[in-house]
Amino acid sequence: MAVVKQKQPAGRQVRVADSNCPEGVRCEISLDGGHSIVTDEPIERGGTDTATSPLMIFTSSLAACQTVQIVKVAEAMRFKHGAINIHAETVTDRVDGSAGGSNKVMRFCGAKMIIDIETDETPERLARLQKVSQDQCPVGNLFSDAGYEPEVIWNPRPMK
Repeated sequence: MAVVKQKQPAGRQVRVADSNCPEGVRCEISLDGGHSIVTDEPIERGGTDTATSPLMIFTSSLAACQTVQIVKVAEAMRFKHGAINIHAETVTDRVDGSAGGSNKVMRFCGAKMIIDIETDETPERLARLQKVSQDQCPVGNLFSDAGYEPEVIWNPRPMK
């Protein structure tokens, strides 16, 4: 029996997360599809350090989103690859808030990814994979749209 994979419908989609924070800054978040995550802050930022911070969730989302796009684009291109490992870094800084004055607020102001991919494909095909997968990563595009194009370094490794 053939299995048919349907693409997501084109156009606008809504994703829902419900956060419950009964005390402190630890949040238990229920997501669409029955999944959940927990966030917290380090002790020095008022948390109990029992889970990763929301900012680290965002950084990990960048790495995971780019990985998904590489896999999807590679599949469409029939691009042969092995392991994909991404080291992601995001940068925040305190800048003037919209209210003005000396009230500094934290903003993301940069991102970097080092992508190690096992492949024996040609440099031309790798370049195409790079361009298309980076263009299709919604989390990476948040940085681009904000004027902070992510720095991306690709390191092709021989297939094992």
